[in-house]
Amino acid sequence: MQVIDYLVTQLRDSARYNSQVQVPPAVVLWTDETRQWQAAMPIIKRYLPELLELGEYRPTERTGPAIWLKCMIAGTVAGTTPEQSLPADAIPILYLPGVSRKDLRAIDQCSLALQPLAELQYRGCWWAYNTAGRDWSVGSFLSNPKVGLQLDVAKDGKTQQALLEVLPDLLEAQAVSLQGKRLETSDLYALAGGDPIRNMLAWLNEPEAIQKEWQQSNRWQHFCGQSQDAFGVDPANAEISSLLPLLCDAQGPWQAVWERFSDTAAHHSSLIKALYQVQPSELLSEPARYPFCNEHEEQRLAQTLTTLVNEEVATIRTHLASLNVEHAARREWLWAGLGLSPWAMLLDPLSQLSELTRQPLGGPDIETMASYYQEKVWQTDDLALQVMALASDSAMEQVAAALLGKLYTPWLEAVTLHFQHLVKNQGYPGGQGVQEPVGAYQGASTVLFFVDGLRLDMGHRLMHLLAQANLHASLKTRWSALPSLTATAKAAVTPLSPLLTGHLENDDFVPQFSDGGAVFSSHHFKKGLDQAGWQYLEGHDCGEPEQGKAWVQCGDLDNLGHERQQSLPKFIDHALKGVVERIVSLLDAGWARVHVVTDHGWLWSPEKLPKAELTKHMTELRTPRCAILKGNGQSDYLQCPWHWNPAVRVVMAPGISLFQAGDYYNHGGVSLQECLTPELMVSNNNK
Repeated sequence: MQVIDYLVTQLRDSARYNSQVQVPPAVVLWTDETRQWQAAMPIIKRYLPELLELGEYRPTERTGPAIWLKCMIAGTVAGTTPEQSLPADAIPILYLPGVSRKDLRAIDQCSLALQPLAELQYRGCWWAYNTAGRDWSVGSFLSNPKVGLQLDVAKDGKTQQALLEVLPDLLEAQAVSLQGKRLETSDLYALAGGDPIRNMLAWLNEPEAIQKEWQQSNRWQHFCGQSQDAFGVDPANAEISSLLPLLCDAQGPWQAVWERFSDTAAHHSSLIKALYQVQPSELLSEPARYPFCNEHEEQRLAQTLTTLVNEEVATIRTHLASLNVEHAARREWLWAGLGLSPWAMLLDPLSQLSELTRQPLGGPDIETMASYYQEKVWQTDDLALQVMALASDSAMEQVAAALLGKLYTPWLEAVTLHFQHLVKNQGYPGGQGVQEPVGAYQGASTVLFFVDGLRLDMGHRLMHLLAQANLHASLKTRWSALPSLTATAKAAVTPLSPLLTGHLENDDFVPQFSDGGAVFSSHHFKKGLDQAGWQYLEGHDCGEPEQGKAWVQCGDLDNLGHERQQSLPKFIDHALKGVVERIVSLLDAGWARVHVVTDHGWLWSPEKLPKAELTKHMTELRTPRCAILKGNGQSDYLQCPWHWNPAVRVVMAPGISLFQAGDYYNHGGVSLQECLTPELMVSNNNK
């Protein structure tokens, strides 16, 4: 990694927010009263396309006065070129040279030039050294353990001055070359224009801009001489088009250039575009180094998969297996890591799913079927979501949905029908057993953490994210209360569940409190928790761990599914990361354990779920996946008792069908995906 990679990470991480309880900050404010970073802004802006700078009006350099900056942040600047516009998916970073945090804080004394920016401190966030608002100096950034560089830089005045003079070169230096030794003045000056590989890549990426910038000093002449010595090339007389094949061939001194490019390619987007014009000159050339070859294979694979949609399922499976072997190597190429091989990346989970769906999940009884599903078969559902999430444009989405429609949807229907057959003959395995004793939730310093719609495969994803956050988590399963709707099933996993019952004349599947008959509403739930000694924590509130128990709600996957429908897979990971952030904050606040529970899972299909006939006039209550019949109404569909009053019989939609058509996502019925839910216990690794 280069030193600047650490800077990019720190700046972007300062804008992190929990999407479950926050809106994104409007901007990251970077104050630099002593202008230590200003000389390196041209380089930093190349690595941070979302970076803006306060200064004179120079839009081509993403620099301008306060009013212009406000308009750029708001996206209202007319005539902005693609190079000048900000990335749509990034939070803007605003560099303020010569400005301190207190300059913006004192609004009544704020200069007229800064006044338009003052309000951003309330809508944005700061990149600051500490909570007191001290600016990050270059020296503190390089040495602070929080950053990760931990460079040992001499503190004398000459070395600190040299640090600022060579900052542009230092930022693009390899971090490992600077670590593990004391950096003195001579070490820093040796960096000035001293890395021919870094200089060559910078010039190849933006030849005109770099030449113009370096010609303002003697650096251009130095670079030309340096390149002649290192590569036998004079940039002053060479054509870029003649050098790009040398980079791709990676022979002689250009091998080291290619290796460095491989490590830093994400920061050389213009060079990557130029390399698309380079084709291998020999049959023995390594295709992995040519984006032209990768693009050719991507187009060929896209055409093959598009045609495959019209084949029989057996043919699809055979071709997917062979294609996956053929294109596996490309997933290891540089271009895949840069997002330039989407079809090759999509092919891997699609091929795995193809194998897992060859045979529907069976079993002689529910226990056996559930055991198989818990051990491995849940991966099939997760793979289907992965495939759809990897589809990066509408054409890919259509192909992915069509192939999943032939491989995954019939498998899902067969598995669900078999499970419903077993439930009809053996009874639903959850029943009243869903209500665990309230004592199970009363461990010392434990948060009961509710995530709406955390399906089993999502529970495993959450486990993986928790491990990445250096947390310990264990997972077990529990059966959802029926019907698998939030109105019924959420109440069953709360500490108040033993206090609830259901009325026979129910028309919304919501239980009531046995004592007094109050409906299980948000108001009465919070009141009941308080009376039972539980803290109800909202927003960022981490409560008081010493009081022993608390309830938290975060990560509404169910609402996300109802809103996003077919595109749900693209938003799941973001939601789960918000859950992890909330769990981390609770454990950091002193809670010993976080006990994650959920109400139900769900069905998702790449195509609209089929419709089952059940006329509305026959029902007292009808939802997409379940209904209550009127009076003595009869139905051949599976019927199960309502969890809160077994005398109420609930009619379940057959297979994966809906009584109300039109959705790709829904729940409330009987299937492994809806009913077998995860339960996680999370703690710090050192506890």
